[in-house]
Amino acid sequence: MSLEIIRWIANELRLALLEEEAGAVRGNVEALERLGGDAPTDLVDAAASLLGTVEREALEAIVSEARSGVERSMTPRAGVRVLAMPNGDGQAALLISTHDSSVAESVQARAAAADLAAGVSHEVANQLSAIAGWAHVALERPDKAPPEEALSLIEKSAHVARDATQDLLRMVRNTNHERPRTDLSVVVRDVVRLLRPEAQTKRVKVHTEVDEANWVEGKRSQLFSIVWNLAHNAVQMVPAGGEVSLDIRPRGNLVELEVRDNGPGMSESQQQRVFEPYFTTRTEGTGLGLAIVRGTVESLGGTIRLDTSPGKGAQFRIQLPEAGVNRESELVPKPARISRVMKPDEAKQAHVLVVEDDDGVRGLISTTLALTGVTSTCVANGADALACKGPFSAALVDLTLPDERGDILLGKLRKAGLVKRAAIMSGAPPPDDADPDGHPERWLRKPFDPSDLLVTIRELVEPDEAAANAS
Repeated sequence: MSLEIIRWIANELRLALLEEEAGAVRGNVEALERLGGDAPTDLVDAAASLLGTVEREALEAIVSEARSGVERSMTPRAGVRVLAMPNGDGQAALLISTHDSSVAESVQARAAAADLAAGVSHEVANQLSAIAGWAHVALERPDKAPPEEALSLIEKSAHVARDATQDLLRMVRNTNHERPRTDLSVVVRDVVRLLRPEAQTKRVKVHTEVDEANWVEGKRSQLFSIVWNLAHNAVQMVPAGGEVSLDIRPRGNLVELEVRDNGPGMSESQQQRVFEPYFTTRTEGTGLGLAIVRGTVESLGGTIRLDTSPGKGAQFRIQLPEAGVNRESELVPKPARISRVMKPDEAKQAHVLVVEDDDGVRGLISTTLALTGVTSTCVANGADALACKGPFSAALVDLTLPDERGDILLGKLRKAGLVKRAAIMSGAPPPDDADPDGHPERWLRKPFDPSDLLVTIRELVEPDEAAANAS
């Protein structure tokens, strides 16, 4: 985890942060307040002063390892954790978490939120790596990665990254949504496919024989995070020539996922701490992955168990409640063919105003609409939109524009008689307090597929078609 994220977490949670920098020690506001406003001169002395009773030798040991580039942590007593991190150039930083502050009641919940944020950041980074990697391979070696396969994997990774960011946004906004259902088998196959390039580089075999659907309660992004963390950790741990397998089997009204490897395994002491935040058996990594996995599994009403011993690999077994097959799923469907979403005869009378400041997104929208015969007028800001000659069948307006908010612009466009029906485009979810009567425009969430775009356009222009047919 980068120190930038650590600083943000420390400030948000009011945790003490001490950093060695250019031969001096600096502390954040929380650390200086608890030190009586005195600027610390020695990292270990300052930490000992903050902690009170502490084993100085143990503290010096983790600081020494952090200075050498290895992240370490210690729990000097119940409710207290010290995380030592490298700070470059042989220096260290200490994050000190205690439960005796004025915000003790909320620290646990907020720390979980911070862990989720770190997990989302990690997952998005993984997906961006997969997107960039597959695009590079497809361009450089199309013989090794057929364009259709590469594009399919890129599309899947983009969906996973989108869902992860939306989970984080919903968490921050503290909204409650009905839990969807997801086919765990599809998630497992996608993870295996995305892991294979890295596994092949390490000469590690990753395999699964999951064929039948296995529906469980939970969002796709939650299930992907669980499977990815377990499988990716396994690939990281096994030596060259090792094997990682993922299996799914029904257990009554439960679905069991098993991730098994033939790596080095863990000692009894490591097993006892493996799900603790910041604990890791590797020299690299944040130690948050398995803590996030357990938290996510338990939030879905499931259980997780580890079977391992030194030299005999590791088996993670997760059991999740089976989902009823008759419920509507929020699983992101495979995008429909453009021609099946909006046919030429449906689109020939439509003229859409597009207000989007990003050149790439604006070009994608224009091209997609043109493929179906929809006429579009595309501009980059509100002033140019108001200068257009209308009226338009519908409008697509980005929420954040260089000169004003998209929802405010829509009011002006309606007042000018340029448009009646519209959709707001945004990476954020719609506001919780949005009144359908007061906010009649649809919400098109970025990033979107061409099929998502055309479904929105069709729903916006269909009233005009219905009226024309009636006349």
